[in-house]
Amino acid sequence: MLYFACRHCASGRKSLRAGQSDAAIAGGVAITVPVNSGHLYEEGSMLSADGHCRPFDADARGTVFSDGVGAVLLKRLKDAEEDGDTIYAVVKGVGINNDGGNKGSFTAPSAEGQAAAILMALDDAKVNPADISYVEAHGTATPLGDPIEIDGLKLAFGKQEKKQFCSIGSVKSNFGHLTHAAGVAGFMKTVLSLHHKQLAPSINFTKPNPHIDFQNSPFVVNHTFRAWETEGKRIAGVSSLGVGGTNAHVVLEEYGGKEAGSKKRSM
Repeated sequence: MLYFACRHCASGRKSLRAGQSDAAIAGGVAITVPVNSGHLYEEGSMLSADGHCRPFDADARGTVFSDGVGAVLLKRLKDAEEDGDTIYAVVKGVGINNDGGNKGSFTAPSAEGQAAAILMALDDAKVNPADISYVEAHGTATPLGDPIEIDGLKLAFGKQEKKQFCSIGSVKSNFGHLTHAAGVAGFMKTVLSLHHKQLAPSINFTKPNPHIDFQNSPFVVNHTFRAWETEGKRIAGVSSLGVGGTNAHVVLEEYGGKEAGSKKRSM
């Protein structure tokens, strides 16, 4: 359920490429009823002890669920340019798999499965991991999930000459886990970051999780608001992972064309 937006993005992109459609909408919705419902904390489980989500932090004790809705419009780049649309980012590659048959339990994450989906997206995008300067992680702040997710990213990126050149973050730190809409939330955050050339902070981070070796990895947690500076094009990855073994990753690139105009193509 967590990967709906990325999966729908892949389906829409495939349909657009094949000429089966001229536009596609991808998104997700999560509404909790009743609104004032809570949860009982269990040590080592998914849900946070104090109602705060701290991805990749030493004090991470779980996530919190939230409500939201999001949708994005996908079009072929050429059509969007001819229509004078505001183009926020370009989808370069998508990778989706399911490794549920190879895991020890239904909810357990797998670094190898996640890495395979990321590598699929990188290959589809024809992008070198060294050129990616930001990854919007799944980042649920669970004791088991965060270290495994970083292991999966490290496997996908492979051996790199530089260290900590790629910022990571999780929108779940800002307003919780949107379950069915979690994928589109991370997607939209990253698209807007590319458009504005700025990186929003992944909050509630003070000290790295001791089970994650950030210093000897390509990654560093972006916990402050800052300009998105990079030597080449701004390229990002977005991960969305589902219980049961579904892993999805999307590679996005900043749009380098002219601002939207008024030209409309004939129908």
